[in-house]
Parts: sequence; C-alpha cells; structure tokens
Amino acid sequence: MKVSLFVHDLSSNPIVRAVPIARALIHLGHEVEIIGFTINSDNIFEPYKNEFNYKTIRTYLDIRSQILKSPQLAKLAEGEVIYAFKPLWSSLFPALIASKFGIKKKLILDIEDNEYWEEGAPNTFRQFLRNPWYPKNKIYTKLLFPFTKIAKHKTVVCKSLQNKYGGIIVLHGPDANAYNPNNLPNIKELRKKYGLPINSKLLLFAGRSVSYNGLDNIISALMDNRTKDWKLVLAGNPSQEMFKLAKNKLNDRCFILGMIPNSDMPEIIKLADAIPILQTLCPATEMQIPAKLIEALSMGKPIIGSDVCDIPDILKAINQNELIIDRYNLVNELIRILSKNSIQIKEQQKQQAISFFKKNASTESIASKINHFFNN
Repeated sequence: MKVSLFVHDLSSNPIVRAVPIARALIHLGHEVEIIGFTINSDNIFEPYKNEFNYKTIRTYLDIRSQILKSPQLAKLAEGEVIYAFKPLWSSLFPALIASKFGIKKKLILDIEDNEYWEEGAPNTFRQFLRNPWYPKNKIYTKLLFPFTKIAKHKTVVCKSLQNKYGGIIVLHGPDANAYNPNNLPNIKELRKKYGLPINSKLLLFAGRSVSYNGLDNIISALMDNRTKDWKLVLAGNPSQEMFKLAKNKLNDRCFILGMIPNSDMPEIIKLADAIPILQTLCPATEMQIPAKLIEALSMGKPIIGSDVCDIPDILKAINQNELIIDRYNLVNELIRILSKNSIQIKEQQKQQAISFFKKNASTESIASKINHFFNN
C-alpha cells in the first residue's frame, strides 16, 4: 500500500516528527511519499534533506497562498492512504482535498503540538488586524478543528493532546541501528573528530532555540562559579541569537558545531555527558515532547528534564527521578545538579532508558502501534 504523508513546511523542522513514522510505514512494507509546501524557501530542512525524495511546492507565510495552492499540492498524492501531519491549513487542508474529505481515501492525522499557540503569532484580535493573513493565527487554526474529526485514526505525542484530540500516543524516535551507542566510536575518538575537549564535562543543546526550550537557563547556570567545570556544545544554525549570546557569555567554554546532518547526530549525542531538556511552562510545552529527549533515551544518556508535560513520567519510568527539576526554578536546580562532581547514571538506568526507547519509540514500536490503521 502506498501512503502519502502531507507535512507542514518541509523547509523547517516539522519533518523531524514525520520521518520516524515514515520509517515505521516502510518497516510494515508500505511505500511512502512525503509531500509538502516549502514556505518562503526552495530548500528542504537541512538535516533531513537526504532522507527521502520529497514532492514540494513553494508557498508563502500567507493563508491565501496556502489555500490557493493546496489543490495543486493535493494532486501530487499518489497514495491510497493520506496521512496529514499537524492540523494546519498547509498540511491538513491539502490532505482533506487529496482524500476527498475522507470519503475516497482513508485519512490519518498526526498532532504533535498545540497549534492554537505559537510564539510571536498574532493571536489577539488587534494583532490579527495588523497581520490578517498569517496562516497559523488561532482564528484560522480553530476553523479546521471540526475537520480533524474526519480522520479515521489519529496519532499524538502526549497525554494532553490525547485528551484534546483522542487517538493513540506515538513517540517519535530515531532509527535504533543508527542510534546504538555500541555501533559508534568511543567518546574520546568522537570528541577528537569534532574538535572538542577530551576530558571536559559537556552539556549538549541541539536544534532551534526558542524562548521556552531553556537555552537561556542553561547559559545562566553555566555562568555560575559552581558549574565552571562544565562546557556547552551547541548543534544547530550558528546564526541564532541565543547561540551568539552563549558564545559571548561563555567564551572558550562554548563550542558551536553548526548544522549537523541527521546521520551524524548519534555521534554528537554520544560524546555529551548529559542532555538538558529544560522546557519552561507555556501553552506550547504543555503539549510537546522534544525529539532530543527520545534520541537521548535511545543512547542511554543522562537527561536533565523539567517537570513539564510527560517529561517527568518518562524520566521516572527509566529511574532517573533525581534528574527531574522544578520548572519554576530551572537555573538554581540545574546549578545544583551540575555542581556535583559528575552526573552518573548506573548501567541499569542506562539500559532502562534504551529499553524504554525500544518499547515506546523505536521504528518497530511505532510500526506495531499504527499497523491496525491499514487493516481495513
């Protein structure tokens, strides 16, 4: 069976969620095609550009453009089943057209975020009047909500989204073979490869910095004298303002690696001593599980996580309770943990993390959860 995946803005990071599910579909023996707009760009999101052959149409950050071009995007779908990622006009709407509103083809919907809230979006009526064509304004997004009920099946990433939309929880994990720490060079060799200090204690932050994912708190904690033995590794677009700030504040204790291909990310995670996932509480993070959390699980790494959404449940499940920190006191709590001589987890905890990943977020796990979608 061929499955057409409609993904919001292939020039940005929503593809991170779609790729693990695409791999699971392939594992089940289905043929997959990934279709989507590239918004204000001609390029596929850099770390994933070589993962698939994508079908794209360029559009703009304007709901009129996205609606007008949606029929053209829908015509690119050749699959018998349509799988939309995010309940947005850029993905769900063309998927609705391609499936004839679920009548001619089965429609499946994936939701991984609170699409009624976006940092900087014009969400008040006054802001809406200043920028009336912004496509992710909650006024437009809420218009699509009734159509989410057309989907025969739904996948979501956390309990709060499940409460809102229904469906089954599917964590989006990486390929278990690629993210197997035993298949990679040792930490010393990896640090040499990337020009990083061999004997230092390294924290890793990878991806796009936004106001709610904690890089500012990591920088503040590392500026404290009690954490002077720690250094920060940043992987992502080096032009980000928070990356520049980190380098300015931490100087030679900050290493910016730039954009890392997805195929190299297992090495970057393995060379780190700990992965901080410091989500602050806001409408976005209440319904979000960061991909880097799952990738860190797959490598059996210590994860310092804030008590937001399902993060504490996951850390408790792998017996890393001592690394759960208070979302209202992130800097001081991080200083407290980092000021210890080292962050060590027992071999049993490491294996618990890897086992949790395999049972809940691996390709095989995802495949087993969604297999019944295609039985009738």
